[in-house]
Amino acid sequence: MASHNSIGSSSRSRSKQTSSSQVVCYHNEIAPLRTVHYDGPTKGKRFFGCSYWPEQRTCGFFKWADEVDDVCDLQHLVMEKETRICELEYEMDMMKDKVKRLKAKKEKLVEEVEEMGIATTETMFELKENNTDKRLMLTLVFSWAFFTLVLLMK
Repeated sequence: MASHNSIGSSSRSRSKQTSSSQVVCYHNEIAPLRTVHYDGPTKGKRFFGCSYWPEQRTCGFFKWADEVDDVCDLQHLVMEKETRICELEYEMDMMKDKVKRLKAKKEKLVEEVEEMGIATTETMFELKENNTDKRLMLTLVFSWAFFTLVLLMK
């Protein structure tokens, strides 16, 4: 804000760790508390502004000191939401990994089932061949018995 001048700290701490009572600007820097020095209805009123003000890199952050509680509450809420987003992203990554593992396990099981199906089919053919062999053997035994009976009757 061009009509305001500051007294007090203009330090630009690069620390991202702020206590819950500190106000941060849109640069995520601690916003220093300043006082209006120009004549007018707001002279002597205290405000928080961008830590880079009055330089050109200002983010435009400005709050009167008596409005800070609302800002702190909102910043705290935003921080909580960002934390929850990070937690959910981590959970999503874990779920994606679990899905990959389950898909790999499914593919392995599908291959095993296919192998079992082939083995079952082969076993069924063997059983059919065994049944055919048994029938032929039974037919041969009956034909020998019939032949022997016919020879004995003559």
